[in-house]
Amino acid sequence: MHQRYEESTANLKELMTIAPISQQAYTAHVRAKVDARRQMEDAREEAKQRSEEVL
Repeated sequence: MHQRYEESTANLKELMTIAPISQQAYTAHVRAKVDARRQMEDAREEAKQRSEEVL
C-alpha cells in the first residue's frame, strides 16, 4: 500500500527552519489552484453537455 510519508525527503528540522512563503506568493498559489480547478470543472461540464447533445 502506498504511504504518503515516504514521499517527503525533507527532515523535520529542515521543515521547521525554512521561512514561510510570503502572503503574495501564497495568494498567487491559491489563485492558480482555484483557476486550474475551475478550468477542469468547465471542461468536464462542456464534455458532459456535448455527450448529452449526441444522445
